[in-house]
Amino acid sequence: MEVGISTASFYPEALTEETIPLISELGVKQIEVFLSGYSEYQMQFCKALRSEIDRYGLTVYSVHALGTQFEPQVFSPSQRQRKDSQDIFLKVFKCAQILGAKAYVFHGSAVHLNRKANIDFKRAGPISDELANLAADHGIKFSWENVSWCWFFFPEFADRILENTKSENLFFTLDIKQAMQTGRSTFDFLEHMGERLINIHAIDFKDDKSLTLPGRGIFDFRRLHRELETLNYKGPLFMEVYRSNYGNYNDLGQSLDYLRGIFSS
Repeated sequence: MEVGISTASFYPEALTEETIPLISELGVKQIEVFLSGYSEYQMQFCKALRSEIDRYGLTVYSVHALGTQFEPQVFSPSQRQRKDSQDIFLKVFKCAQILGAKAYVFHGSAVHLNRKANIDFKRAGPISDELANLAADHGIKFSWENVSWCWFFFPEFADRILENTKSENLFFTLDIKQAMQTGRSTFDFLEHMGERLINIHAIDFKDDKSLTLPGRGIFDFRRLHRELETLNYKGPLFMEVYRSNYGNYNDLGQSLDYLRGIFSS
């Protein structure tokens, strides 16, 4: 399994394009690109970014976007809002295609702070099919990520959305931090994602649930490795941390080495 890193791990210290040489210095070859705003959903920007990525010999596996800007609106009761959202999705999928990405990471709609979601799966399913099929038209896998403040805050969501969709292009991204913040085990989410899992976001946390670099907390990465082997998982694992979780880039390198020692051996 290849261990990579998300460009989001350098935000806001470095702009998206500025992360590429920094990542190269860490010895990483595969990355997830976080497009952080409307100006980055443009073909010209992504072509320039692709040139920089190629120059440093990196490859892009997945693309994330600042989904709060446009993702929830795709489920809006307003036809105009849905159309605007779909237009942005089209731009982002085109950019992902330019970058050579294989997957798009999707958050979707938010829930209330008490995590009560009145989800109309019969309506959400066909809309999800449309997005998944649009992604497929651009050679991109549509991957729904578990997020503590969005619809996918409970493991069983994976089963419910699959029951109400027909697309073969709907997959899942497992996020360790987001699972912890729901109060449910990462392994509960993993069980329900099953063979539809194509991407993983790795971070660690301490007893008090504060976040830290992988290898410096209490999360059982070795168990995760065993569980993934049982699933015959062949995808990558990306370290996705916050800038406040480390002191300098050497810390990132040490954590990447820790993950490689478990997942790449």
